[in-house]
Amino acid sequence: MENRPVKITIEYDGSDYHGWQRQPEQRTVQGELERAFTLVRGTPISVVGQGRTDSGVHAEGQVAHAFLDSEDVDLEDLRNHLNGLLGPTCVVKELVLAPQGFHARYSAISRHYRYQITSVPSPLRRSTHWYVKWVLDIDLMETALELCLGEHDFGAFCSHSREYLHTRCKVSVFTLDEDGAIITFRIGADRFLHNMVRRLIGEMVMLGRGFHSIEHCMSLLDTPGPAQTGLTAPAHALFLERIVYPEAISDPNNS
Repeated sequence: MENRPVKITIEYDGSDYHGWQRQPEQRTVQGELERAFTLVRGTPISVVGQGRTDSGVHAEGQVAHAFLDSEDVDLEDLRNHLNGLLGPTCVVKELVLAPQGFHARYSAISRHYRYQITSVPSPLRRSTHWYVKWVLDIDLMETALELCLGEHDFGAFCSHSREYLHTRCKVSVFTLDEDGAIITFRIGADRFLHNMVRRLIGEMVMLGRGFHSIEHCMSLLDTPGPAQTGLTAPAHALFLERIVYPEAISDPNNS
């Protein structure tokens, strides 16, 4: 029986996990998914994610893939069994058969994140928003966001740039929306480097506070290798919203 790739869409509250990637003696999203798949299917199953999220980072649309040894498996029944084992902080939202050759990471076209800031302290938002007490210059930050669009070397915004063959990324979306005490950033790109989103948000806050200038912010773009960006935004306010794939892969009816 030919193994078939299954595309897995997952939502999780990152507060309870030591990030995505499996680690010895640590509770991770990948580790819990593999445990659940193995228990349900009765054989060890590896789950490959489109990318890693750090400890505390949340996801609404993380995507992974696994190989199943049967085309006759009832995917809805399997999803229900998996969710019964995973508990309330991680849910498999969708399981669909994917074309041969599908890879959660390499088949993706773009990734999209959201970052949430509140200017008012709130116990109810403490695990989903970064409390920033300073008044921020919204217009100045919006100017900087536009300058970040397009392809640049984001090595200065990467924690471990030596892990990559190159540190160039193409940013297609970088916006902010202010709604009362809440500022929501959204960023989409073809790829992201480790801590890139959090360092970019940190730099925007430093700019909005008046601690950095537009010139300093822009000087970090196209600077290969790590640089002192000044501030890394905390992980708990970051959400992986969605991963975009070619239409043929995204169609649940595709076989």
